[in-house]
Amino acid sequence: MPVLLALGAAFSWGTGDFLGGLAARRGGQVNAVALGAQVAGFVSFIPIALLIGGSLTLADFWWALAAGGSAGLAIFLLYYGFTKTHTGVVAPTAAILTAGIPALFGLLTGEQLAEVQLVGIAVALVAIWLISRPGTRATTFDSNVRLGMLFGLGAGVGFGLMFIGLDQLTDDSTAIAVLPLRLGGALAMLTVSAIRRLPIVPARPMVALIIGSGFMGSIGNLSFIASTTEGNLAIVSVVASLFPAATVGLAYLFAGERLRRYQLAGVAAALTAVALVSSG
Repeated sequence: MPVLLALGAAFSWGTGDFLGGLAARRGGQVNAVALGAQVAGFVSFIPIALLIGGSLTLADFWWALAAGGSAGLAIFLLYYGFTKTHTGVVAPTAAILTAGIPALFGLLTGEQLAEVQLVGIAVALVAIWLISRPGTRATTFDSNVRLGMLFGLGAGVGFGLMFIGLDQLTDDSTAIAVLPLRLGGALAMLTVSAIRRLPIVPARPMVALIIGSGFMGSIGNLSFIASTTEGNLAIVSVVASLFPAATVGLAYLFAGERLRRYQLAGVAAALTAVALVSSG
């Protein structure tokens, strides 16, 4: 069940990224789209949080708020990195750290895994790298590539810390915790927008895509938090980090983007990894 929930998180996050990416490309306001998704994810999830219920301790609130703030900053660094160099440099760097940091944290804090699960984690890291790499003809390691890699590293650290923060929540806070998580993301994006004087109101035609992106992101958050209540962080963080597979698949189905051979190999590796980590 924890692996299935982590897969649900990956699919939901990947779908949200696909919708948000469409809005950003069509509207040209990356910051406004990212902020709008955080706000939409908060508002649209209120009925679900009230329906599912649960309890939230003060510690849960602060952990979720901090995790959301970390995620919000990570999103900004990721998108800003895309403006500096090739996506194929920034995205894989961020993706590997997103999976690797919480997995390493779980192992260092005493989580016990079978050997086959450790192999599955290694295969999953390779899969994430392959899937998240779009084509690029870059051959020189110039200053922009270095800067893009730094932003990718920062984004990966931010997302990885979010995973660790969510793993600290109590079991009863699963649904309710999504609200302070989204609030933290919105506050982080508002802070960045104020400092850099960036627009915060997205184009009206993009609102539906932004709402869809925010809602799916919140569903992904719920699925991941639920997966950590019963599963090892080292496993569920890696499985949830396979979300680029959903984004790539949806882009292929609905946006006419081609899948490259290494991305197909990455999908095959992802399926193999899920089977391995589930068998332990």
